[in-house]
Amino acid sequence: MWVSRVSGMGSYANRTTPVNTNLYNLASVKSIHETNSNNGVGINFNAGAADSAWMTGVQVIGTDMYISNRGNLNSFDSAEVFITKIAISSTGSGNAVAQNAAGLGLNSCDGFGLNDDATKIIFTDFHGNQVRSGTMDVNLAITLNGSALNAGGGARFARWNNDGSKYYFGYGSSGGNSIIKQYTAGTNYIVASSDSAGTSQTLSIGAASDLVFNSDGSKMYIPDALTAEVFEYDLSTPYDISTETLVTTLDIRNFFTNSGSSTNSPWRPAGSSSSTPWISGISWNDDGSKFYVISLWGTTIQSKVSGTLNPSTVTGDGGTRTNTMPIIEFRVQ
Repeated sequence: MWVSRVSGMGSYANRTTPVNTNLYNLASVKSIHETNSNNGVGINFNAGAADSAWMTGVQVIGTDMYISNRGNLNSFDSAEVFITKIAISSTGSGNAVAQNAAGLGLNSCDGFGLNDDATKIIFTDFHGNQVRSGTMDVNLAITLNGSALNAGGGARFARWNNDGSKYYFGYGSSGGNSIIKQYTAGTNYIVASSDSAGTSQTLSIGAASDLVFNSDGSKMYIPDALTAEVFEYDLSTPYDISTETLVTTLDIRNFFTNSGSSTNSPWRPAGSSSSTPWISGISWNDDGSKFYVISLWGTTIQSKVSGTLNPSTVTGDGGTRTNTMPIIEFRVQ
């Protein structure tokens, strides 16, 4: 049974309020999509267009998945792919737009958020230490609006609230903590340097890399890039991060594996001295029955199909290595 939400309320407006308490509940996330037979539409995330090794964010809206990457022509981003759109039921390459971040006045794109119709975007420029907003057309081309807000520490993600009146960004700080900031927009869905700063929370998360809400803003989810854990918080006031209470933690590190290594380190090359995972983005689907996690490292987006990997190897950071899954779809049970 589902109760329809009131439409016309901006982002999240088309979503539904769940009666099933397992929905949007990390403690109920128990299975991983690995084969086409597990899902009626058969998912094989094969984004040939997203051939950057640095995928920085993910958001699922309806039947489409949007993915961001650095797009700043560093050694991991030669293709300049900035946003890729994939039909979830498709095994094809999806739609992408190659945008030169420098042409947008950016140094990098390290995370993003969209409203429900994917026309309004917010994103973080880690190397430029700024948060920006813009509009996005059906061809995924972005036009900036507003003005740059100083992120104050090198933000890794940015997200809107339900109607674009508030936005959030954050970054890892010292002592195994992360700082999460909440701002009020002077104009909905537009970031401006003069926007009012609200709550600033320090949480015991080593490197917060994303933030998403459930359908009514009563829950907040933040992944730790370094440990591959996702933290679920209750919010006593919807969309107000100052009212958070930790509820549960989902450890997903075992779903990622180093090439030729026993350590749980997604997309690190076998010869890397680092063993830390790097979970760069998370997303629920519209009704909270599926949960998506993306890893920073990878040159293609592929899931296991009938127990095999296609292709079996990819080329990226560290050269050719075994193809694991940079995007995982979990399902609520």
